[in-house]
Amino acid sequence: MNRRKLFESVVAQDPSPGEGPAYVSVQNLRQHLAEFLLYAGRPVVIMRGRSEVGYFLPARCWRQREEDPAAAAATREMLAAAGYQPEDVDRSEREYARMRERTIIHPRHPR
Repeated sequence: MNRRKLFESVVAQDPSPGEGPAYVSVQNLRQHLAEFLLYAGRPVVIMRGRSEVGYFLPARCWRQREEDPAAAAATREMLAAAGYQPEDVDRSEREYARMRERTIIHPRHPR
C-alpha cells in the first residue's frame, strides 16, 4: 500500500491529509506498522470492528502542534479521548530522556 494513501483524506477530490485523526483497523495497523510509525502526521485511532481499541499519537504531530492548528486540535482531541493531558506527554518525554542518559553505551577505551 502506498504510504501516502494511509493518511489521505477520505474525500476523493482532496488528496491532502484530512483533518482530525486517521482511522485504521488492527489488521491494517499490523500490516503497515512501519509506515504509521515513520510517516503519520496526525493521530491515528485504532479500530476493531466499530470499537476504538487504541490511539497512536505520532511524535511528528506532537512536535508540530505549535505551528499547525489542525495538528494541535487533533492532538488535544486524541489526548482527551485517551484521558491524558499535554503535561503527561511532556513528563513521559523527560522520563525517557533521563532513562536514555543512564543507558548510553560509551565507546570502549583503546587497549
